[in-house]
Parts: sequence; structure tokens; C-alpha cells
Amino acid sequence: MTHRCVSKLNWKLAVSIFHAWTAFVGCDVTISIAEASDDETAGFYRAIEICKAMTKRPMALDLDRRVLCLDGNTFPDEDISLANRLQEEGVFVVRSTGVEPDTAIKLAKVLQAKRAKVVIYDFCLSTCASYLLFASTSAFVRRRTLVAWLHPSGEHKCSYWEEARDGGPRRLEVKPCVGAPRVYRGSYEQYTRSRDEFYAERAINPPFDDPPQSAAVRSTLWSQFGAGENFPPYLLWTWHPRYYVGEIRTRVTYEAYPTQEEVDVLAEWLKIVVIRDP
Repeated sequence: MTHRCVSKLNWKLAVSIFHAWTAFVGCDVTISIAEASDDETAGFYRAIEICKAMTKRPMALDLDRRVLCLDGNTFPDEDISLANRLQEEGVFVVRSTGVEPDTAIKLAKVLQAKRAKVVIYDFCLSTCASYLLFASTSAFVRRRTLVAWLHPSGEHKCSYWEEARDGGPRRLEVKPCVGAPRVYRGSYEQYTRSRDEFYAERAINPPFDDPPQSAAVRSTLWSQFGAGENFPPYLLWTWHPRYYVGEIRTRVTYEAYPTQEEVDVLAEWLKIVVIRDP
């Protein structure tokens, strides 16, 4: 199942405008979600610089096999064999607007087995957030980075409002439309099985609702779009890190959770709509 966000977003544009955005947002963020040691953070920044210098896309491995880079999007049958060469407890650095789900899950299994440290910078959207952020035992999100989720939309996919497990505002779901071809339904069922198996190992109390939606996000989605199905083509939302501890086994460290201004600026450049989880 290939995500629309993968095929439509202009990756080169996204990268170039992000550097303009970081120059525009000059002030430091003061909201700290979790702590990482100075030495560890410095090591993550060095790994990011190594990946920025790499010319091979979407994946590259440094000569010491300590840093694996994913810069861009992946598609079905992507060759991820390079990940098998990453050293134990190496660093996996990623920025992506979307990763083909099957490829993401396969890659996550390798990273988990190697106890790799995941480092996210610039942006990690859609399936990148769903699978690569939680791929291994720990993850670090650099400041002024957008991590956001969405439901895939497209042919044979319809939106539904379902009761939430916590009894709060209804949850937005996207499932096969009534009358969708049998082959598509079969593909969707296979995808959900793979997704559930992924979170069975990573969620504290599975089943886990992917993509995650806080009560505040669900309330906003319902108030703005509950009366119909006129969703923006690229409607995404963040999930505040304070929820991760009770839901996900992966230890996620945010250098700083992005402010509303930072989210708005990046969303405008990426031509997406993002609801910030307060």
C-alpha cells in the first residue's frame, strides 16, 4: 500500500524550504519533553551531519558502519539490505515524508534487532512517524522537527467516525469503502495484520490505535470535519510526547516539542495542513 503523501510531496522542495524555515525561526525552544546527555546529543548531531554529507539516496551507510542514513522516501520492494551491515547499537538517522509500510516494518525489525538509536531531524511524516520513530528501543527528535501522522486517502478509501477506546471524542478512521474491490480489501487486511504485529511488540497495552490521536486532536478533527468528508488532501496532526510513555515502549526523547509557530511555518512550506496537539 503506497501512501499518497509519499508520491505527491516534492522532496527536493521540502528539503530546500526547510533550510529557509530554520533560518526564519531563529529563537530556541524552551519546552523540553525528555532529557539526553550533552555527549549523547552531540553524537546525534554529528550523525546528522554525516548523513547530510552523504550523496546516495535514499539510504547510505558511513564507512565505519556506525551511522545508517535514510533521506527521502521508500517504495515497494526497496532494497534495505544496507541496514544489515549497521553495527550493533549504531545510529539510524532519518528524515522522510513517508515510507512504504512493508519496507518500514522490515527495516524496523532490523533496527530493533541491532538495538539501533533512531535520530529524527527536519521532518518525519505519515508512515515514517508510525514505524520508524518507534522502530527500536530509543529515539531522539531534534528541535524544530515536525513529526506528524495522517490517515491515507485515495481511491477505495473512505473516512469513518468510530467510538474511541477512552470514551472521549470520536476517532477518525479510514477503511475500504463499501463496494471496494475484493483484492483491495485483501491487501488492506494484510496491511492491518502487519501493523498489529508491529505494535504488539512495541505498544505497552496492545492493540494500539495507529495513527495515534489524542482527545484534543480528535475533538478538533470532529469539530472541523465531522459534518462531512471534505478533508484537506494532506491533513496531518502531531501527537504530544507526554502520551508516549504510557503507550509505547520505545523511549522517545524530544529535544524540544515544536511550537505552534514552528508547526505552522513548516506546514505552509510543505503544502500540508497540520493540527498541533497542544
